[in-house]
Amino acid sequence: MNIYTQFKILCQKYKLNNKNCKNLWNLIKPICLHPEFKKRNCGPFWHHDCKTLGEHIMCDAIVTYKIICKLKRKKCDFINLRIAIYIAMFHDLYEEPWQNNIKVKSLKNYHCFTHPIEAVANAITWFPEIFQNEQESLMIIDGIMHHMYPLPVRAIDNYALELNNQDKFNQLPEIYKKMIFVSTYVGKVGAFSFRKSFYVEGRIMAKADKIVAMKKDIRSISGYLSLITGKNKKLITKNGD
Repeated sequence: MNIYTQFKILCQKYKLNNKNCKNLWNLIKPICLHPEFKKRNCGPFWHHDCKTLGEHIMCDAIVTYKIICKLKRKKCDFINLRIAIYIAMFHDLYEEPWQNNIKVKSLKNYHCFTHPIEAVANAITWFPEIFQNEQESLMIIDGIMHHMYPLPVRAIDNYALELNNQDKFNQLPEIYKKMIFVSTYVGKVGAFSFRKSFYVEGRIMAKADKIVAMKKDIRSISGYLSLITGKNKKLITKNGD
């Protein structure tokens, strides 16, 4: 099944009509067709109990789109739909499959706390054309970094991050590193930043992420526990075992 067909099926599942489905696809198509995104649309990139990472990301984009369309009908024209969709498409673009794949030494560097940083580094590396405007870049980065709220994100400090794509993070231009640092510094308590995104686009996407994950993706106690522990005994495998 090609990725556009998968997207169409997900749109039907979330009752997004054909017109809006086409509008959304035109926005996300360059991201969906990127080799790194395609790689995350099949095993071993299982995100929760029953979806691949790519499917989860597309579902988040669909629900984000629907929420904003509804708000715009209520005269909330100040919301930037394009930025919110970029946040949705990039928020979980982490480096490696995470469940049952713990490599880090420190609890503070577990996937649940650091994957937004990995996602930002990958997004900027693979889609630099989207990060040309400084204000828009800040909105996208801040939305990605805090999409897990009320779960915190790992704050940037002098302690090693142990990222799976540490090389990409190290090679980011300093302007983006500064944005990431500032985003995690505000609301920082100890090693973590506890806050919502500053921007409504990020907060809407975070809401969409909870709707998709809690109502559609996670179907077992093991799935919920894995959000913190990184271990899921009932994780679906590529062969369905």
